[in-house]
Amino acid sequence: MNVTGYQKLLAPLQDDEVTQLETLLKHKRALDLSTIDGLFTALVSSPQMPGPEQWLPLIFVNNQWQDDKSEEFDAMYQLLVRHLNGIESILSQAPDKFHPLFLERDLHDSVDVVVENWCSGYMQGVSLCAEQWKPAQEDIQQWIYPIMVFSGPTGVAIRKKSSREQILQWKQKLPEAAQRIYSFWFGQRPEESRYVATPFVRNEPKVGRNDPCRCGSGKKFKHCCGAH
Repeated sequence: MNVTGYQKLLAPLQDDEVTQLETLLKHKRALDLSTIDGLFTALVSSPQMPGPEQWLPLIFVNNQWQDDKSEEFDAMYQLLVRHLNGIESILSQAPDKFHPLFLERDLHDSVDVVVENWCSGYMQGVSLCAEQWKPAQEDIQQWIYPIMVFSGPTGVAIRKKSSREQILQWKQKLPEAAQRIYSFWFGQRPEESRYVATPFVRNEPKVGRNDPCRCGSGKKFKHCCGAH
């Protein structure tokens, strides 16, 4: 990969690419981009970032991504990887420019910022890396709490008992909370785990899960190279 290609891999998506990714995700009936944005923010903030084989099943139902051989899926996957890397790039190099992709609800005379999808995605990412996050639960509690408030049944119960002013304060704290958590974990990551996920480019059709593995072992792909 040349320098230009590498820089593009790290660059946040442009507005037209965000629109393209949203369209592709809807077509595949995958998670919405706000939820994915929250998920990816948690993943890049983790002590060790999980690989695509761990987060793709959260985005696509019924493991449909494993058997999708289309160019459309490849394009979508590469946009997803670029978005993940773009979040990492912003949080590590320009955290003051980090803006979560919250949804918006038109109330006719105003716009309500909807943060529940993003927070739900973030907590899915935390759950995926639960064992890694456990040792620092108390250290990051004050920052992860505003995110938890907008995620899951417990969060709903908390909001029902809270004033509108308190809820707005929690909403306003979300970007800073994500920045603080990222900074906390980044300082503890092993150097070798600070990597950039690389998109794949297929030069031949993707191997099906039940196809013979191309390594020549005689086993099915899912029981050989596809198991790793």
